[in-house]
Amino acid sequence: MTGTWHFVTGFDSARRERLEKFDTFDKVLERLLRYVEIVAARVCEDEDLGPRGCWRPEAVLNVESEAFDAFFNSPGGYRAQYLSDPDHGQAANNRLLRALEPKLTNEVVNRCGEKQLSREKVRDALLANSAKIWPDEDSLDFTQATIDLAVERWKQPCDWINAPKYAGLWAPEGTRLKVIGAFIDPWGNEVVSRVKVRRRFDIHECGFS
Repeated sequence: MTGTWHFVTGFDSARRERLEKFDTFDKVLERLLRYVEIVAARVCEDEDLGPRGCWRPEAVLNVESEAFDAFFNSPGGYRAQYLSDPDHGQAANNRLLRALEPKLTNEVVNRCGEKQLSREKVRDALLANSAKIWPDEDSLDFTQATIDLAVERWKQPCDWINAPKYAGLWAPEGTRLKVIGAFIDPWGNEVVSRVKVRRRFDIHECGFS
């Protein structure tokens, strides 16, 4: 079945046994939220990235390695929700951001100053539909990527996404996640890049975005 979560033959048996215990997103969420440290937070403005006059909040989170693994690589985890259904994945993304939002908003406002952006505006950007959480790709070594998952759907080459070939079949280990809020224009509207409109479908089809 194209929507079934399997590990390849030869995948570390102890790690697989540990990951298979996280068979629901509730378990993943509980494990992930046990320890989260915000190590960086900022407001990204249009000169950095995105449409003119827009801004978005960003934060880097440090989590425990087992929690990272459960989040990204378990059969009940974040990507598994998208594999099941793109809208299930979007719901899981939004649920996690709602749980993290109060701490994230406080950190962004404290570091950047409420004179620059109000607490309400930061909160709305973090809870918008295009806000996301994902591994901090700067902390991953894609040259060491291996094929770890036997997910039939994700074996197709996904040339239309900005990711290495078969990146969705990799089960990277790490401790860093990144939250990227929605781009907000000067009038308070959410702005979504054309290449990100289909994000939930890209993860469903390719395991990566």
